[in-house]
Amino acid sequence: MKRTFLPLAVGMLMIFAFSCKPGIKKEIAGIEILEKDLTDQAARPDPEKLASLLDAYTAFVDNHPADSMAPLYLYKAINLSMGVNNGAKAMQLTDRMLNEYPKDSRIPEAIFLKAYIYENQLSNLGLALKTYQDFLSRFPEHELADDAQAAIDNLGKSPEELIREFEARAAAQAGN
Repeated sequence: MKRTFLPLAVGMLMIFAFSCKPGIKKEIAGIEILEKDLTDQAARPDPEKLASLLDAYTAFVDNHPADSMAPLYLYKAINLSMGVNNGAKAMQLTDRMLNEYPKDSRIPEAIFLKAYIYENQLSNLGLALKTYQDFLSRFPEHELADDAQAAIDNLGKSPEELIREFEARAAAQAGN
């Protein structure tokens, strides 16, 4: 088995290396440099570098939509947009991911993020509820299913209401 695996692995690596155009390799290297720069920065990343990384992710997807890295970079762009509190951009990218890469392994997370964006960044509780419910109907066993149900249960509640409910549950459990 080891004798056939090694040549197969080397062959696959060579195919990958030769199938990547120099432009793609250069773009990926540029993205990796930006990611490293932002990771190495202090707690407050440079907004210009964040914008550059977001542009690099989306440019890669625009230029190489069939490349295996495109869905990953699109997913990273969604998370980055959310991180800089740009809900409209995050929603646009999420819809793009759902439409262009419907079979990607990150689709459950993308649907969950869509609901989260509706709830927390766009303040559209009706669409948040619908999207959380869609997530639960499609992925009831997913690791985020409990989070989706909790979001539904607490949708639209103020922090004060949540605290009161938590305290009431704690008091009821203490009494039992």
